Amino acid sequence: MRGWLQEMNHKQSQIKDHKNKKAEEMRVQEADMKKITGMAIIILFLLISIFNGKASAAVTQQSSCSKTSFQIQIKVSADLKEKPDAKAKTLKKLPANQKLGVIERKGGWYTVCYGAKTGYIAASQAKELYSSQENLMLSKFKTRLSVKQVLAVTANKPTDTKVTIKAYEFTYGEWRRTFKPMAGVVGKRGLSSNKVEGDGKAPMGIFSMGIGFGSQAKPAGMKWSYKKTTKYDYWIDDYRSKDYNKWVTSRKAPSVSHEKMNNPLYKYGAVINYNRYPVVKKKGSAIFLHVWRGPNSPTAGCIATDERNVVSILKWLNPDSKPHILISTTDHLKKIK
Repeated sequence: MRGWLQEMNHKQSQIKDHKNKKAEEMRVQEADMKKITGMAIIILFLLISIFNGKASAAVTQQSSCSKTSFQIQIKVSADLKEKPDAKAKTLKKLPANQKLGVIERKGGWYTVCYGAKTGYIAASQAKELYSSQENLMLSKFKTRLSVKQVLAVTANKPTDTKVTIKAYEFTYGEWRRTFKPMAGVVGKRGLSSNKVEGDGKAPMGIFSMGIGFGSQAKPAGMKWSYKKTTKYDYWIDDYRSKDYNKWVTSRKAPSVSHEKMNNPLYKYGAVINYNRYPVVKKKGSAIFLHVWRGPNSPTAGCIATDERNVVSILKWLNPDSKPHILISTTDHLKKIK
């Protein structure tokens, strides 16, 4: 009996050992499978990344010449250059009147699209093409021969508070765009050709640009006149005052209605010479170009845009170019003289 029991225990022990061995083999196989699966996932991820990288590069290469801002037309004939340099290799001779899409203009060179590639055209060899509205706007300066810089602020209708700001300069014998179009805001009640004090509207018309100002130091490289504001600087907006629509500096705050010139929105700005020479009572005051609160926050009657845009404009203003600003709606543009 004892021998039989010993034999049974031995067989059960063998069966248990066999099961444990099988279980261990299964664990090893599962571990190996996990390793293989993990490696496969990593390899697949790397392949996808490489493919996406190549696809992205292909898209960038393909689309780099599709993001054009405007068109130019060759005047007589022009050399398409490999680099923005008169001594650079000529890629092709372009005939007169050929039109090309422009990516940007830097100084005297246009970066253009020709086929699927980029090249460079000297500004003196081409003219920019404009919409009928732009041509109408620029025609307002045919009799203002000294004006070589124009800041155009346009809206679709008088009740609009959002506007587009564009800059043009007369250089290389033609009017040319300076910056890409900028988003801006105007008065909370839109624009008016007959502005009055306190109406919440920006004035429409053509005005010269006045002194730049700001609570910060004058931007580096700025040629335009600039005044750093302090807590003692005020702009009088009370039409009953002898200083109506004027900047005053006083150790004591004025007793009449005024604006503080060192408020956050005036971190950078410039005076727009509306109702300045001469000053007419009740016609509106303190019309500036300044930093906005945001793209959905209109002003009390000024023109405002992003801080970077304001600084770019201030650096662009050139006293020799007699910069002016045109503020209008599409329809009113025809009435401006």
